[in-house]
Amino acid sequence: MRIGPEGEEVLLAVTIKPLLSHKRENAISVARLRDTLKIYGAGGWKDTEDLRVGERTKEGIREAIFEETGGLIWWGTRAALDSWFINNVEMPAAFERKETEPLYPIVPLFIDLDPSDDADRQAIRTALGRHGDALLDCNGLAPRRGEQAEAFRRRVARRYLRDAVQRLAHQGQPPTRVVVAMRALSEPGGEHDLSFDWRKLVDGPERTLRPGAIDLIADALAAARDALQAAFHSPEVSLDLDLPLPLAFLVGYEWRLPTRLRLAVELRTGISLSEIAGDGEVTPALDPFREPISGGGPVVLAVSCRDGLGKAAQRYATDVGARELITLHVPGVLTAPALRGLARACARELQSVNGRGVEKHLLLLGPSGLAVFAGVAANASGPVTIPFWNGNRYVEGLVVGV
Repeated sequence: MRIGPEGEEVLLAVTIKPLLSHKRENAISVARLRDTLKIYGAGGWKDTEDLRVGERTKEGIREAIFEETGGLIWWGTRAALDSWFINNVEMPAAFERKETEPLYPIVPLFIDLDPSDDADRQAIRTALGRHGDALLDCNGLAPRRGEQAEAFRRRVARRYLRDAVQRLAHQGQPPTRVVVAMRALSEPGGEHDLSFDWRKLVDGPERTLRPGAIDLIADALAAARDALQAAFHSPEVSLDLDLPLPLAFLVGYEWRLPTRLRLAVELRTGISLSEIAGDGEVTPALDPFREPISGGGPVVLAVSCRDGLGKAAQRYATDVGARELITLHVPGVLTAPALRGLARACARELQSVNGRGVEKHLLLLGPSGLAVFAGVAANASGPVTIPFWNGNRYVEGLVVGV
């Protein structure tokens, strides 16, 4: 909370999205950083895209800092030191907020400035006045010698996420609940604590991952998991997902039981929205149906609800030369206890096949919560290949648990 110009109380933003303070000539580099922040759950607010026409004013920036963002990243260049607006509007407003909210993250990036160099330190003090030393005390980041630009952006995203989640832990209501959006098939809104935007990592029509996507997604999930573990004792994490099912399984696996994260998934049925927790009453799934296949390849596990996978599972098993097709199916729409039961039965079958030392593939059909909770329960089940369904056929398998 802060006091506005008329003496009114103003609620501070809870979102972790940072304002990206930069000179316009650095816009391309900053846009790339923003894209990386989106992947890591903290899409950046950038004035050239997020300010409406005519709002790049002192009042517009102050509103963005106090009410629309949860931190600030300073793209520190010599050009930025020459910006009156950055030095006299953006940075003073950020430090004003930090005075009343000490955990408000300000992360300086020393792009072509060396904070250990006396001349550069003095240039920063001269440009920012009384806020110069405060900025230097923020323990910023600089590119390492030989470090690729993408590696630096990922390091910045991990650092900012850690600091921002620490602040979130002291701002949330209640303080142990975090609402997370993960999107690959639609644009996330701004109403979540963390928003992971993976649209650029997925080929939408084919539902396949672009080169390097799995490494980025896995690192983003690990960074968020570590940040949440550091900030909270055992947080309840509510997931609002629009992901292909293999990615939903990966989320559950990366944030599985030993991580202390208590996952719940928001599920949409028609126009209604409900939340299903990972813990609760369980309806045991029916015994699996086992069908020997003539090949000597992997075991294929098909897990489904509603009308089932039908011949698609058999075609896939034949295409990969499977030795066995195991089917776990619950007809109709899953209740919460049935969803938990089917997810745990899926994990047990994966663990059983892993104990036989046989390669395994997993086909999924059902709500995202089924995939998440199957991943949560699949601890110590070894690697599993989960192909994407593009609407017509299975394509490109995502390997989880390597």
